[in-house]
Amino acid sequence: MACINAFGAPFVPSDDNQFLERLPRAAAPMGAQLRDLRARSGDLAASIELAQKFVTLGSEHSDPRYFGYAAGVLAPFWSMAKPPAKALLLRAMIAQNRHDFDGALADVDSVIKSDPANLQAWLMRAAISKILGHLDEARASCAPLAASSEPLLAIACACDAASLMGGSHEAAEALEQTLDARPEATPERRRWALTILAEIAARRGEAQRAEHSFKTALETAKPTAYLLAAYADFLLDEERFADAATLLAGQARIDAALLRLALAEQRLGSESLAEHVSQIEERFAASRRRGEAFHLGDEARFTLYLRRNPSKALGLAEQNWRVQRAPADARILYEAAVVAGEAEAADKARAFLTRAGMSNERLTRLAVQASRAATRQSDP
Repeated sequence: MACINAFGAPFVPSDDNQFLERLPRAAAPMGAQLRDLRARSGDLAASIELAQKFVTLGSEHSDPRYFGYAAGVLAPFWSMAKPPAKALLLRAMIAQNRHDFDGALADVDSVIKSDPANLQAWLMRAAISKILGHLDEARASCAPLAASSEPLLAIACACDAASLMGGSHEAAEALEQTLDARPEATPERRRWALTILAEIAARRGEAQRAEHSFKTALETAKPTAYLLAAYADFLLDEERFADAATLLAGQARIDAALLRLALAEQRLGSESLAEHVSQIEERFAASRRRGEAFHLGDEARFTLYLRRNPSKALGLAEQNWRVQRAPADARILYEAAVVAGEAEAADKARAFLTRAGMSNERLTRLAVQASRAATRQSDP
C-alpha cells in the first residue's frame, strides 16, 4: 500500500458528478474486473491477472497511476509469509517504476532464490542492473536466459549490456543476425530487440540502420512510451523536428513524449510551445508535491533547453547520475556540463558515452548542438 500512499492524501470531490479525468479507452474493461474482484476478495489468480494488466497499461502509457492500481490490487497478498513469485515480480515492476531499485532487486532476488529457472526474474535483474550502471551484473543476469526456447531473449539481453562495455559493433551485428534468423519470435519481443538495436545504431551514428530499426519496431507491435521517446530523440538529433512532432502528435499525456514534442516545437517556432512548456512545468511541480524525483534526467533536459539554465540543469543531471547510469543519463550530464563549462563532469560522462559506442565526432557534434540549442534566444 506504500506505493499508493506515497501519492499523498486522496482528493475527495464535493460533487458526485464532478469530472476528474478521462482515462485511456483501454482501461475501461478493467473497471468491471475490479468491481468483480472486490466481490471475490482473496482470489489470488484473478488479482494477479488484473494487476498484470494494470502494469502493462502503465508501461505502455508511461502512467504511474496504473502501477498504483496494481499495487492496490495485490497489497493483501504481499503480507503473506511467502508471497507467490508472480506477485513478487509484479511488486518489483511497481518498485522499479517508482525508482525503488533496491526494493525491486530484493524482490527479484527472492524469486530467483526460490526459482532459479525463472527467466522473467533474470531479465528484470539484467534491466535494473543496467539502469544502475552495474554492467557486469547485467551481463551475468542475461546468461540464464539461454535456457529460453526463444534465443532472441538471451541475445538481445546480452547485446544490450555488451554494447555499453566497449562492444557496440559486435553487439549490433549479433543482434541484427539473430533478428533475421528468428522471425518467429513474438511481436513484443521483436519490438524490444529492435529498439535495442536502433539505440545501439543511433549511438554509433549509423543513422540509416537506426531509422530502419526504429520504423520496424513501430510496425511490429503497439509502440511503447519508451520506444516513442527513443525514436523521437533520434529524430531530434538528426534535426528532423517536423518528423518528431508528427510522431508525437496525440501522445502529450505521456510526460516523456510531451517534453520531446516541446523540444521539436521550439525549433519549429510552434504556437503550441508556450502551452506545452507550462504543462511540463506543472507536471514536474505535481511530481515534487507527491514527494517524487523520478524524472530528474528529463527535468534537467527541460531546464537546459527550454528554460536555458545550465547550472541548474547540471545539478539535476548530476543528481540523476548518482542513481541512474543509462546512456540517456550520461548524455544529459554531458550536454549540461558542456554548456555550463564544467569540464570534469563533461569528461566523466564523455568516458561513459565513448565506451557505449559514441565516436569523438558524434560527441563533438552533440556538444555543438547542445550549446547552440541551450542559448537559443526565442522564448517558449
